[in-house]
Amino acid sequence: MAIITISQEMYDQVKVYADEKKVSVDDFVVSLIRTITPQKNPRKKKYQMKAVEELSPVLQSILNMPRTGQVDANDINGDKARLEYYTDKYELA
Repeated sequence: MAIITISQEMYDQVKVYADEKKVSVDDFVVSLIRTITPQKNPRKKKYQMKAVEELSPVLQSILNMPRTGQVDANDINGDKARLEYYTDKYELA
């Protein structure tokens, strides 16, 4: 355990605030320190984008899908346009 020393006046101010929030001074100070210091998350995975050439042929074909025409305002994600493209390509209609 480490000890941090602050003036009595500052401690009293922190104590009043911590009491209002119904937490201990220690919990309050620790939460304050955590908000201003970067936290390392060992579970967080780092991803690196691959070049298109490194992807599988299926993904390459999807990414190289021709982008023709305009996307409607009500088709923000391009779902309708994508469905139309595949319907025409594979003659699903």
